[in-house]
Amino acid sequence: MTTQRQEHLDPSEGSRWSTHAMLFWGALGTKTPAERRYKTRSFVAGAAGLCWFGVAFAMHLRPKIISATTVLVAGCVISYIAWESRRYLAHLDELGRRMQLEAMAWTYITGFVLAAWFGVLVVFLALFGHLPTHGFFKGLLLVSPFFYFLLEPIRAGWLYYLSRRY
Repeated sequence: MTTQRQEHLDPSEGSRWSTHAMLFWGALGTKTPAERRYKTRSFVAGAAGLCWFGVAFAMHLRPKIISATTVLVAGCVISYIAWESRRYLAHLDELGRRMQLEAMAWTYITGFVLAAWFGVLVVFLALFGHLPTHGFFKGLLLVSPFFYFLLEPIRAGWLYYLSRRY
């Protein structure tokens, strides 16, 4: 006689993963060494980037080397966090990895749709003559690397939604 313990998850009971970790960190809240490393290193990279941005904005992004370094720092911070995310995904089990990758896929689609609608808005503004001045677009191009941080809460929301499904 074989007795097997079967776990039945009721959607009304909630997720088996930490809601706070999913929404705040974009992680599953399993408290594994890989997850702690991901959270710690991502926090340090983000904090270092924010410190630099504080210095750069205090200097009013002048001289030009400060502006160029600010954009370079933003790219490096985003790249490093993406690298740590890849390392974290490599240590997840199959279900956790599937949820993370599905959340990333939905975030990509959501970001693509939002970018397309932003483009539609710009075209409408251009057609009807209410296009902002050239400085607006220059500023928009300067902050475009930071749009990554706007997509991160969207990914965390998709991860939370997917955790309710599994």
